[in-house]
Amino acid sequence: MSKKPRIILVANSVPLPATDFLKYKLFGLSKSFDLHFICWDSKLNRDTFYDKYAHELPNRNIHLFYEKLHAAGIIMLLFQNLSRLLFNPVISWSLLYRLISHNGWKSKKLFTKFSVYYPLAALKPDIIHFEYGTLAFQFSDIKNYVRCKTSVSFRGYDINYTGLEDKNYYQSVWKSFDGFHFLGKDLKNRAIRRGYNQGKHEALIPPGIDTEFFAPTGDDKRTDKFIIVSVGRLAWKKGYEYGVQAVAKLKAMGIPVEYRIIADGNYKQPILFAISELGIENEVRIIPAQSPEEVKAHLNDAHVLLHPALSEGFSNAVLEAQAMQLPVITTNADGLAENVEDGVTGFVVPTYSADALAEKLEWCYQNPEHMKIMGEAGRKRVIDKFRVEAQLKKFEVFYRSLYDEH
Repeated sequence: MSKKPRIILVANSVPLPATDFLKYKLFGLSKSFDLHFICWDSKLNRDTFYDKYAHELPNRNIHLFYEKLHAAGIIMLLFQNLSRLLFNPVISWSLLYRLISHNGWKSKKLFTKFSVYYPLAALKPDIIHFEYGTLAFQFSDIKNYVRCKTSVSFRGYDINYTGLEDKNYYQSVWKSFDGFHFLGKDLKNRAIRRGYNQGKHEALIPPGIDTEFFAPTGDDKRTDKFIIVSVGRLAWKKGYEYGVQAVAKLKAMGIPVEYRIIADGNYKQPILFAISELGIENEVRIIPAQSPEEVKAHLNDAHVLLHPALSEGFSNAVLEAQAMQLPVITTNADGLAENVEDGVTGFVVPTYSADALAEKLEWCYQNPEHMKIMGEAGRKRVIDKFRVEAQLKKFEVFYRSLYDEH
């Protein structure tokens, strides 16, 4: 039996609800590869994940770099590094030699780099995959210390606006990494504009969702109110101010509207200010981030999903809404035009235009039968193109071909 390639996925945290897409990737690809997942997080979160998903993930293959560092944590990490030098000398001293060769004897830098590179080197991977471009940037010198193939996913914010002040920000990643995954054509084109050379191993793999979980339950919708839902973080890039302006216009038309923004984040005050200034406190609710089951219930209540984003890689929330047979009103920000089929599964309008959003929302309110047709088309589109099972098969092809490359 041929050896299973050992792959390490590097992410920021344990894939609890906010990063469900990584959860599915971890479960699915563990069947085909010797897969490991490593991140910065707490042992408590890791154990919670293990307890919740014991059946889906029988192998405990989630590793931690370290938790948030404080004085006691730094001392513990220091002793841990000393034990690594004593009890695994081949890997640890070889790594230390390479670190000194490339960085000199700067003690703080050596300590930091040894702490993050040792867990990767000790696993002896064939491929290390960084789930965000920002992580690849942090590890852009990894080839100096760990002998393996490296790949990275670009998902949106990492290529759309991170590091724009430096035209060479990702130059070391473009040069040294072996494989590149983009969620869609728009992200790849943006990468090209930022210096990406297409000669490398690459794949365009859009998000995938669980279409069995995200499925509508019942056709009965409230008729006394037109319910609009948005799902996502409270951040400037989501464009919620334009969403609430559009809702204010619906109210002025006499449409009985209820707008639910399901999100957490540090951009709440500007949105609350806009709601207050527009006098629509009774029409708009900001609901704290919900579990997938609760999000599904809100989508099942709604008539339409509104996604007024200013920047967006692709958006799983938009896919989930379409799977729930909701028409989607969104903008043409970045990859969203690849997600929603304009005029078929919803409408794609220009960014920064509350008028355009309001116009399409009013059309939906006035055309409930057409909305139903759009919703059915949306679910079919997601099942045909964006199922998680199809995404995992594409990732398997990507990693196997990268592994086989010489």
